Amino acid sequence: MKPTFFMFRVDTALPLQNSCWLNLLQYCCPTSCLQAIGAYNVDVEVDGEKKTICFLDTPGHEAFSAMRARGARVTDLAIIIVAADDGVQPQTREAVSHAQAAEVPIVVAINKIDKPGADVERTKQGLLELNLVPEEWGGNTPMVPISAKKGIGIDDLLQTVCWVAEEKQLMANSSKLAAGTVIEAHLDKKKGPVATLLVQAGTLHVGNVMSCGACFGKVRILSNAAGSTITEAGPSIAVQMIGLNAVPQAGDEFQVHPSESDARAAASEASEELRAARIAEMSTTGSMVTLSSLATMDEDVDTLQRMNLIIKGDTSGVVEAIKGALQQLPQESVVLRYLLNAAGDITVSDVDLAAASGGMIVGFNLNPDETVQSHAKRLGVTINTYRVIYNLIDDVKAAMEGKLRAVQEKLHLGQATVKAVFGTGKKRVAGCLVDEGKLQKGAQIEVLRGKQVVHTGKVASLRRIKDNVEEVQSGLECGVGAEDFTSWQADDVINCFLSVTKTQRLEDAKAATAVDVSSL
Repeated sequence: MKPTFFMFRVDTALPLQNSCWLNLLQYCCPTSCLQAIGAYNVDVEVDGEKKTICFLDTPGHEAFSAMRARGARVTDLAIIIVAADDGVQPQTREAVSHAQAAEVPIVVAINKIDKPGADVERTKQGLLELNLVPEEWGGNTPMVPISAKKGIGIDDLLQTVCWVAEEKQLMANSSKLAAGTVIEAHLDKKKGPVATLLVQAGTLHVGNVMSCGACFGKVRILSNAAGSTITEAGPSIAVQMIGLNAVPQAGDEFQVHPSESDARAAASEASEELRAARIAEMSTTGSMVTLSSLATMDEDVDTLQRMNLIIKGDTSGVVEAIKGALQQLPQESVVLRYLLNAAGDITVSDVDLAAASGGMIVGFNLNPDETVQSHAKRLGVTINTYRVIYNLIDDVKAAMEGKLRAVQEKLHLGQATVKAVFGTGKKRVAGCLVDEGKLQKGAQIEVLRGKQVVHTGKVASLRRIKDNVEEVQSGLECGVGAEDFTSWQADDVINCFLSVTKTQRLEDAKAATAVDVSSL
């Protein structure tokens, strides 16, 4: 058995590219943080003994909550970074809740202590609301003041982490067949499926045969965070691995097997279980897709619209986050149907699928090549690519709202009472007093006689004394002529309004459930 330490971080206040977390990694391991595998190993010397810490990196954007929750589940210790000048933020609360739900120890790093306005004691006071009590106040949560930018307190933070890990006696067996979790995965044009793995038990060797969720394969290449090729990875080591037959999902568990037939069987069993679970979930929620339900959806266009969507991203974790964010959109009148959600480049076959289904393709951190773009243009398929997830969500929401039927609303202008009737025949007009608001030429009117509407039409003419006018305000008298109506009577009430066409918002629609066609 050998010691193994896992660390999980959740960015609590700042965008990832400008955050204290990036500064922290640059200080601890400047070569590793230049890579993009999302996990980094750092060697630390504590009491003269070398220790290895594995940092897991998850995005701080709110849409990536699922990734942060998954990170908390696969780690043994969590670092919560709180800015001393900002204090507890909503992201801080979420980060703490994930760590507490996973029942992992928490170490708080109070950052930016070098900035004017930094107040460490106030920050500790705010953390009390989250049931995090500093050790010096009689609690059991270590809190270390640091400046990630200047490197102040970083050694103290790493030593604190190691001491907590030793206290918890975190151990792993390095001699058994390797097992662990997929941190991230993507499809490389030249290398094929690439997975970032966190080895949690055993030692992973080049040449091992493994299953990974519904995928399987033989380990052909292992590389560390610095991009160097290695031959093995023990517990607490994060590596990039090449050799799987497909791109696994972030969060899938991997297991090394004695033979390829065992790995293939395990992957096949996992695939069937996953399919059965998805069908069962959709059946219980009423979102099961059948031929009859799809036919009903197509026919009942007045009550339900659908939008077919193909989501592609550079990594499986990003695709998962995008789908999770889109599922938070109201889908009570427009249903999102996910035809395909996958990591990898946008391909010609994706365009063909979108063309056949009338769907839209959204890509994240991708640049379709000219062949794909010209094919999409020829087939009339829309491809939208994004670098900011907020923009993607806003555009999909706008497209969904574009499918909603516009509604007519009455914009009330004013009310008048008929005092007398003048003229004969087709020239009969109503002498009115405007009670409130105004009457406007060309506007819509309803003529009420008691509680009954006797006429609906438009104001054809509006006269004030002897002049033709466009509108008459409250408190003034005027003559009103209506289109195709001359049967005025004294005491008739005229309601004047404009008929306005208004685009509906998703929030105002009726209930339906999102349909994931790709999961069937």
